[in-house]
Amino acid sequence: MNTGEQSVPSQFGLLTTIAYKFGNAPARYALEGSVAITGALVQWLRDNLGLIAKSPDVETLAKTVKDNGGVYFVPAFSGLYAPYWKNPHAG
Repeated sequence: MNTGEQSVPSQFGLLTTIAYKFGNAPARYALEGSVAITGALVQWLRDNLGLIAKSPDVETLAKTVKDNGGVYFVPAFSGLYAPYWKNPHAG
């Protein structure tokens, strides 16, 4: 969520980040809910489970089913982030 020119610390586990900055204009900030390691899920399906031969094949595989049947896979190989993320470097 764009918070404008103010860097706003989250009260709910989100990350404060720079959204963009153009030229001499002030930077714009945002709050974001990060998803860590999502891209590694595709690699894991390829390298560890052998379900796909190359990364783009994941889309073809996903299109072979009508729906997910209520099953969700959360790629939390290095832990959950927002709203549960805790900075490992914070005191």
